[in-house]
Amino acid sequence: MKEFIHVLRRFVPPYKRYLVWSVVFNILSAVLNIFSFMAIIPILQILFQTGGDNVPQSLMPWSWDNLQEAFSNNANYYVGQLIQNIGPTTTLLVIGIFLAFMTFLKTGAYFLSSATIIPIRTGVVRDIRNQLYRKITSLPLGFFSEERKGDIIARMSGDVAEVENSIMSSLDMLFKNPILIIAYFSTLLVISWQLTLFTLVFVPIMGWFMGMVGRKLKQNSIKAQSLWSDTMSQVEETLGGLRIIKAFCAEEKMNDRFDRINSAYRNDIMKVNTRQQMAHPMSEFLGTVMIVIVLWFGGILVLSGDSMLSGPTFIYYLVMLYSIINPLKEFSK
Repeated sequence: MKEFIHVLRRFVPPYKRYLVWSVVFNILSAVLNIFSFMAIIPILQILFQTGGDNVPQSLMPWSWDNLQEAFSNNANYYVGQLIQNIGPTTTLLVIGIFLAFMTFLKTGAYFLSSATIIPIRTGVVRDIRNQLYRKITSLPLGFFSEERKGDIIARMSGDVAEVENSIMSSLDMLFKNPILIIAYFSTLLVISWQLTLFTLVFVPIMGWFMGMVGRKLKQNSIKAQSLWSDTMSQVEETLGGLRIIKAFCAEEKMNDRFDRINSAYRNDIMKVNTRQQMAHPMSEFLGTVMIVIVLWFGGILVLSGDSMLSGPTFIYYLVMLYSIINPLKEFSK
């Protein structure tokens, strides 16, 4: 994490304006996602006729004390008026069109938030390569007689590519996922604070498992970078001393040496890729287990009738809970 923060503080400031726009579009995407999925509640009420005689007959004044109740009452009032005026089937179509339109706006904001990160990613990688090249040209000649040229080439190619693939690709996650997590978690608290507190018991467990995989990935990735440097150095030494190798008939010895280094690099990369492939199935399984447990506890709240949580609202809660799993999974990387 220290390396990640160091790179951000050193190279990102020239691209602050893109960062601001990315945060704005991420907030807009989160808000639109929350309100678009709210259309699920009246859709379920119409399909399963759960509203019945409980349809509000008048609007409730807005206030901070009863914000949730007023919003629910007024939304149900307008849906009830639509059903009376145009019928339930046409109302269902209108709500479906509203859901599609809000989803269109949400995906547009999501695209713009990702697009504004691209100039930062490409710009930072360009700046790192420029600084490395300036450093190489400023070093004295004695440095190159002691340092292996393969190490330098590996830093310009492999290490910079690693920064781009890991740190820079995490920029989007860093400024998107915390916003989504906060927005979705606030919505879950508003819907049912009892169910949300119960859910919080399982989120740290899921985060711990994902963090364990991430730590193993970092260890193997650092070792693989070192072996990649050795591989490039071996190629550079071979090209520089090819005449001597030919003169002493040392081709097989050099081939065996390169094969050992290359195989070691391949084994470490294989471990990294295997653990990367394990991350998604494990998070999918943990997320499903959490949904099942919440479904059981939420079902108790709905069926007991002691809470204000209705069936359609509980389905909306599950949708928002499932939406928060992916940002948590991405952020844990």
